[in-house]
Amino acid sequence: MVCFHDHSPTEQTAQDAVDAITTALHVIATERDALTNLESIYRNDPLAQKSIQRAVAELVQTIKRGGKLVICGVGKSGKIGHKLEATMNSVGIHSVFLHPTEALHGDLGMIRPIDTLLLISFSGRTAELLLMLPHIPRTVPVIAITSHTHPSSCPLLSYNTSDMGILLPAPLHIDEETSFGLSAPTSSTTVALALGDALALAAARNLHTLPGQGPAEVFKGFHPGGAIGAATAASSAISTPKSSLSSSSSSSSPSCPCTSATSPSLSSLDGPTKLTLDEPAPKEIAPITISDFLVPLDTIPIAQASSAPQIRILDVLLTAIQNPAAKSWVRLSSTEIIPPYRVRSITTANHTSTSSIINVDTPLSALPEQVAVSDEHWLPVRASSTIDDVRVWVEEAIAKSALVSPLPVVISVVDDIEEDKVLGFVAADDIVPF
Repeated sequence: MVCFHDHSPTEQTAQDAVDAITTALHVIATERDALTNLESIYRNDPLAQKSIQRAVAELVQTIKRGGKLVICGVGKSGKIGHKLEATMNSVGIHSVFLHPTEALHGDLGMIRPIDTLLLISFSGRTAELLLMLPHIPRTVPVIAITSHTHPSSCPLLSYNTSDMGILLPAPLHIDEETSFGLSAPTSSTTVALALGDALALAAARNLHTLPGQGPAEVFKGFHPGGAIGAATAASSAISTPKSSLSSSSSSSSPSCPCTSATSPSLSSLDGPTKLTLDEPAPKEIAPITISDFLVPLDTIPIAQASSAPQIRILDVLLTAIQNPAAKSWVRLSSTEIIPPYRVRSITTANHTSTSSIINVDTPLSALPEQVAVSDEHWLPVRASSTIDDVRVWVEEAIAKSALVSPLPVVISVVDDIEEDKVLGFVAADDIVPF
């Protein structure tokens, strides 16, 4: 007779409770150690110390000149960005959160030349952030919170000169997959949040220095609600003497000088409405040609493989952002070119046809869809062709295509005399609305 000894529900429940507590303590201890490691870096590393000093100074100067902090991140880093936006604003540092994808669809207008940009990305090479960088004004300093420990190794800072890019290193002492068995952002977001809080409070202390108007007073002024607001109200209930009220009321209504001033009449500002000299005959307006839209061939770089044997998505993105004159065109060879549309969507295209994971380290050859357009698919047009004629040719080319998802129409602008000489390129979507 075979006997089965099952664990009783009580024993199983007790074991589950022990496992839960063990896991929770492990996570807490690991994240504590991650913060200890972060503290050690900024306590002992001169480069990290200089970087946080520069970031604080830059942020303070930005606010003083009327600018703001624009915070960008994707995924869990974006959630940290939202929290830092709230913290910054609560201590009087004007901040907004900008999603990089929305930025490329009109929200770039949120970033002004007097602002500062804060990027949050543990990898330091988030594709959406890389695609946004070429469109940021060159006067905007970029602060990056990443796992990189030196600016030269951080792709997010490759677009900026050393004086306009600041790296705030936030590496981990042990990667999350090794520690927890999965790579879910846990310790990485903890250190990013702590470093962002450190930046906020250090900048607030340097910004608000007037007596009675320090960071604590500014924070209380911006937080009238909730338990914090109630505690503030209870501790700062101060009655104002009646004499001060009467004296202030007696002098609080001076006459406004603008009400007694007489505005000049509009008629006195009128000037002559006609020129007495004969105006020259209007010149005939030259037609707009395709050459007015082309990106010159000599400004378009050829992507090179960096550390890997094959050209990766990251190599294409870095080539695009490091060559702004090319306007996101990237060549793979003299006969293959990636148009801007493909560069922008290279990491967001539909890859459901493959089971492999697509990331910035993926070689182009491993992608399920071709991203480059070879010369046999280019639409050659002479440089003197009018834009109206080219639009008709593009629409005809699209109509003749039997493909469900055709390659982007790449217009190669050729010399009027030497038709084998390519002068530059134009993307069809720049001249024909789709």
